[in-house]
Amino acid sequence: MKLTADLDLDLDLDLDLDLDAISSKQHDTRILATTCLPGVLSGIDYDGSYSSHGSKDDDLEEDGPTGSYPISVHIPECMLISPRSCYTPFDPPCPVASERDALRILLPQRYAKNGFLELKLDDFAVYCDTKFRPEEMRSLSQLGTEPHSTPLFFDGMLSHGTQSLYVRRVRIHALPIGNYGQESRHQTRDNIWIQSEENATSDVFYKLGSPAPEYKRFFELFVWVADLAKYFVDFLTVMRAIERPVTIHHFRRDFAAWLLALYAKSDKIEAVKTWMCKHPRQDYRSAVNANVDFLHKESVGVLGERRAYFHDLWNEVFFFQTYTPYIARNEDKCTIVTKYIYDCFQHLPFGKRLKVVDLSAHTKRLRLEVIAQRPMLPINGTQVTPAGHGKIGPGDTISTARDTVDSGTDWEKEEAKGDEYSDLWFALVQSVSVNSDGVRVFEVIWYYRPVDTLCGLMQYPWSNELFLSDHCSCEEGTKIREDEVRSVHEVDFGGTPETTKEFFCRQSYLSDDKIWVTLTQSHLTCRHNNDAPIPDGAEEYCLGDTVLVKSGRNSNVCHPCEIIETKQENGRLRFVFRKLPIRHAVDLTARNAPPNEVVYTDEIVKSGPSSIVSRCHVRWFPQTRPVPTPYDRDGVGAFFFLTHQKKWTGNGYITSPLEEAPPSLNQGHDPQQDSKPKLRGLDLFCGGGNFGRGLEEGGSVTMKWANDVNSKALHTYMANTEPGQIYPFLGSIDDFQRLAFQGRFADNIPQVGEVDFISGGSPCPGFSQLTNDKETDAQRKNQSLVAAFASCVDLYRPKYGILENVAGIIQKHQNRGHDVFNQLMCALVGMGYQARLVLLDALSCGSAQVRSRVFIIFAAPGWTLPEAPIQTHSHQPNVKNFKLGRLPTGEPMARREVASCTPFSFKSASQAAAGLPSLYDATPDICIAFPDHRVVSHTNTNTMRNRIRLIPKAPYGMNFSQAWYGRLGTRPRVAGRGVLTRSERNMFSLRGEATMSTSIQSRAYGRQPPNQPMATIVTRASPRDAKQGRTIHWSEDRCLSVMEAKRGQGFLDEELLLGSADVQYRIIGNSVAREVSLALGVVFAEAVMRSYGQGVEDLAVDSEDEVTIKTEMSVPTTLGATRQQGENNGRNKRRRAG
Repeated sequence: MKLTADLDLDLDLDLDLDLDAISSKQHDTRILATTCLPGVLSGIDYDGSYSSHGSKDDDLEEDGPTGSYPISVHIPECMLISPRSCYTPFDPPCPVASERDALRILLPQRYAKNGFLELKLDDFAVYCDTKFRPEEMRSLSQLGTEPHSTPLFFDGMLSHGTQSLYVRRVRIHALPIGNYGQESRHQTRDNIWIQSEENATSDVFYKLGSPAPEYKRFFELFVWVADLAKYFVDFLTVMRAIERPVTIHHFRRDFAAWLLALYAKSDKIEAVKTWMCKHPRQDYRSAVNANVDFLHKESVGVLGERRAYFHDLWNEVFFFQTYTPYIARNEDKCTIVTKYIYDCFQHLPFGKRLKVVDLSAHTKRLRLEVIAQRPMLPINGTQVTPAGHGKIGPGDTISTARDTVDSGTDWEKEEAKGDEYSDLWFALVQSVSVNSDGVRVFEVIWYYRPVDTLCGLMQYPWSNELFLSDHCSCEEGTKIREDEVRSVHEVDFGGTPETTKEFFCRQSYLSDDKIWVTLTQSHLTCRHNNDAPIPDGAEEYCLGDTVLVKSGRNSNVCHPCEIIETKQENGRLRFVFRKLPIRHAVDLTARNAPPNEVVYTDEIVKSGPSSIVSRCHVRWFPQTRPVPTPYDRDGVGAFFFLTHQKKWTGNGYITSPLEEAPPSLNQGHDPQQDSKPKLRGLDLFCGGGNFGRGLEEGGSVTMKWANDVNSKALHTYMANTEPGQIYPFLGSIDDFQRLAFQGRFADNIPQVGEVDFISGGSPCPGFSQLTNDKETDAQRKNQSLVAAFASCVDLYRPKYGILENVAGIIQKHQNRGHDVFNQLMCALVGMGYQARLVLLDALSCGSAQVRSRVFIIFAAPGWTLPEAPIQTHSHQPNVKNFKLGRLPTGEPMARREVASCTPFSFKSASQAAAGLPSLYDATPDICIAFPDHRVVSHTNTNTMRNRIRLIPKAPYGMNFSQAWYGRLGTRPRVAGRGVLTRSERNMFSLRGEATMSTSIQSRAYGRQPPNQPMATIVTRASPRDAKQGRTIHWSEDRCLSVMEAKRGQGFLDEELLLGSADVQYRIIGNSVAREVSLALGVVFAEAVMRSYGQGVEDLAVDSEDEVTIKTEMSVPTTLGATRQQGENNGRNKRRRAG
């Protein structure tokens, strides 16, 4: 039994608070409220704190009243987890009896054992009683949904006529529900019975009446699910009658339409509408998935297995057998790769796991055809037959002994695997002059060897390849003297590894951006020797273009504007911009407008070129038309839209709808009018599809094939696609490649030559900091899958590709000789691909979590290499610096880029969760409006709830370590210095549990601060994880729900995640944040359109006007342009100072 608890609280408190008086004591007030009302204020709905799109309301109330205003606090009626009858003392409403005695007393004497009789059951509560959930109430929907389900019991009052008896701990056998079938238009509320184990062989049933007050919150939710089951089974029956198997796709729109049509002329239509309003959308797929166990039990019970299993739905969402996994005949666990990839990766620790499978003659022929179709870019390099150093001239390639560190050079000597030229530097001569000593000296552009680049110390496949850099000697103090030249070399510019020359050079390495691009004629000449005007980072703009403009000289906020005029003032270029303010900031009737909806105005502002941050995309849409992606994603990718204008009427400004697009505006491209062919994509390690769908939404890719080894993840992927759009391969990438190597192509194994784009997020545990031992067989296998991805690239030779992984894939100091990232770069560049490394924080792209990830972007020769995505959202204040890898100059290979000016602030956890109802303790496990708004079961045991309740809600971000050892900043931080008592602290260390979670360095049992981005969402919600335990809700005593994690990862609310809550959470944690994948998809689309000869900004511009404007102005800007050669000459000098 349990101690008695306060019950039946149903209060609405209207408090008139003087905000000015308490503003300085905000934290104290919050602590006091939480202390006085434990577990009650944790569920307050702060109505209006944040708009549905995450804008802080207080940002919009600049002219609003100050002082006091009423606050309504709703305290829930009853939040008990166990029935009242399980507490001591308990005063039952009638005499207590055993079930057997109650039946003997209540059943009429004339009752026959084979007759049907019902007793009324009121004041009831249903519960389970297990080790981890002792006497906890449960929804009836959990009864008998599995072969070995946890038994459920009820306590309640049985009545017959005027007699009533109270029974306890009655085990439930069955749950009959009435009113199935189209002929019945009634709902199920008054037709639900319980059959006990005592009556399993008889026809005595207990008809459910009114639940106990504490069980009301469970039962009301169950009744909605019971009605869903009735409509669901009736829908299956109708579809079976017309021989149409039901799939999960029918519940996107068809089910709701059928239900309304069925009841349109019924007197029960209002009851149906009321039921539907509790789930305020037509898409019932998530509701079906969340309750699929109960729906399956009811369907089979009512229809029978044969009629129920006629429908494909069960294989999609219950058995997960729509897509049969490919199982190889042998048990070979090796990672299948091509011979080229094997040679690249075989020296790594996982090398013994790699296995070469030869290509069939058919596959080999197709692959050679793809390679032969790559464009040849002829370079007119000087052909040299060395006759002596005295004849060295411009265009010659020379080598010189590398300077030592003692000479003052920034370059350390590092030797890569197989490097034969570590003692030499190579250079392309630009000009020859004679110094004051009469010695000929040379201005040069330096070649980089692979060891000088992101290839690092790893094994590059071609020892005779050079990369021409953008690093020249023009501004270096010491020049190369003729007597320092070791040799003159023949270089095949634009050549291949099969060249007959001593070296070949087909790529330029831009040292500041650390990217490879296809070598062109312009790369052979240093900008200092180029007769063309030096743009110095300039970027051309047209009148009508839209750009992000700083709000002020030192502002960290920028806003979209339209360029309407340029002029010279005092010899300086000035822009005249039309302001396009955010609508919710200027329109009092649109406070919930999306943060990226702007208003067309006549307001202008004048500023210089340095105020332009970057381009942005603005497009007009009719007010009645749905806004398409990517304009509907709250500004991700710098996409804005407008539907209204703000104009002066004489009596003030008014905001009114725009009937057509402003004629002066060069609009962003219309994603629904894209005439360019899309790249056919292969989505490897596709998971639930968040990465692939975001790349598709960018506009240039359409995924045609998907591969994953996880059945539930792949079924989730397919449940969110239109039938017939994508061909999935369920199985390992090894089996996928083996079949392709052998030429056994099929619908789900594309033929070589069909794939234009490859994406993948290879398993990260082999590189993650959360993995304690990365040397196990399982983690070596995970690491080797990077080589499998590279092998797919080698096989299909796509036009574009991208790989995602955790930052730990790049080594900084230790294990640089075993760096998988560097070796992947060697393999990709060795195939001739242009490549770029991008380190992205998800929050900078608009996600509600930090989530730092590495992306390797690559493009085939002749195709434009995508830029890094623009940062549209700010970082948190005082964000830490973050560096990855190390170059010979001491520079990192990548570092966290923190934008100094963005149009949006970062999205916080509470903004992401805006609009979700309170779950309080999350015990009912049903949320009608948001079916995925439920927690993972293992985080909601009795022990876990008791621990979570002890973590203070204020100040924000508390965890066990701070609650026991003292808050950060406390000196000294020692055991007992925090707010926990000794007995409370002992709740966190049960026998057999690990002690890392209770150490002073632990991050376990941490509450997520509502005003900060979420901690990185991982595959398992585990509050006691010492590394990643910040999973507890900020104001409720529970962990973050699946829905909150789903929003944190950028999944759309309507997107379906299959499986139980823990399966859903794993799919979410394995995904790439949607905002990031969309931002990447946008830069791929821009690169593809440039490759087709048409930039994004040109799509809606009249070509004749464009030419006229461009001849009139060439505008320098601070961001967005490619850096020019020689820009880095003040840094990383190869030669010592003069």
